[in-house]
Amino acid sequence: MAKARRGGRKHARRPETVRDAGLPDDAGRGPASEPADLQGAREFGVRAMGAASRSQARGLVFDCFSGIAGDMTLAALIDAGASIDAIRAGLASLPIPAFTISTVPVTRGGLNAQHLELEISEERTFEPGEMRQVIRAGALPPRAEQRALAAIDALERAEARAHQTATPHFHEAGGVDAIIDLAGTMLALELLEVAECWCPVVTVGAGTIVKTEHGPIPAAPGPAAAYILQESGFALRFVESSHELVTPTGAAILAAVARPGPAILTLSAQGAGAGTFDPPARPNALRVFVGTSASGGSLTAGRERSVVELAANIDDMPATLLAHARDRMMEAGALDAWIEAIGMKKGRSASKLCVLVVPEEETRFAALILAETSTLGVRVTALRRHELPRRIEQFQSSLGTIRIKISNREGHSRASLEFEDVKAHADRLGRPAVDIQRLLEAEVGRHFNSPGDLPGVGQD
Repeated sequence: MAKARRGGRKHARRPETVRDAGLPDDAGRGPASEPADLQGAREFGVRAMGAASRSQARGLVFDCFSGIAGDMTLAALIDAGASIDAIRAGLASLPIPAFTISTVPVTRGGLNAQHLELEISEERTFEPGEMRQVIRAGALPPRAEQRALAAIDALERAEARAHQTATPHFHEAGGVDAIIDLAGTMLALELLEVAECWCPVVTVGAGTIVKTEHGPIPAAPGPAAAYILQESGFALRFVESSHELVTPTGAAILAAVARPGPAILTLSAQGAGAGTFDPPARPNALRVFVGTSASGGSLTAGRERSVVELAANIDDMPATLLAHARDRMMEAGALDAWIEAIGMKKGRSASKLCVLVVPEEETRFAALILAETSTLGVRVTALRRHELPRRIEQFQSSLGTIRIKISNREGHSRASLEFEDVKAHADRLGRPAVDIQRLLEAEVGRHFNSPGDLPGVGQD
């Protein structure tokens, strides 16, 4: 589906300042003349970013008070301190038409921000598979590459769902500018050494209609962006808006790098990125906040948060129905759910269904337990849980895409394969799951081979 460009970029040909896009060796190489500082930035941006110190890992919060778009995100990260020269150098490794990129200071409402200026020598549209090939062909750091691929995956799933097709077309969401937004954002996160991101709430508009190649559609948010936000579980704040607040690219960035919910940070940097529209009632911008945990330690040391455990003793349900009830809890978004064997009065064997949720979900899950089981009551216990930072990434293996969960502790990371993906590939190929597990573990281990990266790979 078409994406309304919130940045209002110009795409004029400027042969005097960009390389000839017709030369394959020069595609995507940026300006024709590179000063010495850009050559240094190229070396840093492509090589050293992947070796950033994990001991100083940072977190980032997206403040989407006026939505999010790809160009606004990249501009905000540059405003927060990411080197545009290093970003330009990393983007130069991608096989895309020649471009120039810069930022200019602007004001939106009473907020000072940076606005991304992008000029592309030749427009074209990339389909999902082509976008992945472009990302893999570059010299991006491994984590930046995986995050960019995860964003493309989210875009493809949403477009397929929005248009009810297995082979969606990206249209403007597959433009050269979209690739620059996605890859540039992931490079900027590496430069800022951001290990984990949060987004407490996403502000979306309501009532706006735009014309696209598929006909008029609601654009605040548009169908693809709405599906991405729904799939990722972000809380939405609906406000009246005359223009699109959340673009598919912006939503895909959130889906790839951020998790819903609050965060507590001691700030070390912040930035704001602006769109071109300047409505009177709402600053058209995005803010990012970068920092470490409020306790002063590294995010890799873990964090503590409040959770609630709901439990019910059950002795009159078939095991199959009880297992189904547990699965329903996970499908509904529980942090965890499990069944314990217990002994009740008069020697009766029974089971205890336990469900772990965030406090604000207590009422919803208590009602779900009462509906899905034979219990007449649900006990509630308030708990505190210490957690290691973790993220879900899409890994492109030789068998296809798999999900991996990566946790961090004191500068060391560990990856766990999503077993459902292992099982799906085993079923598709007719091979034992243990063989597929070993193959994928070896591939993940080889991919994340920098010192201190992934000392162990397991199964989740």
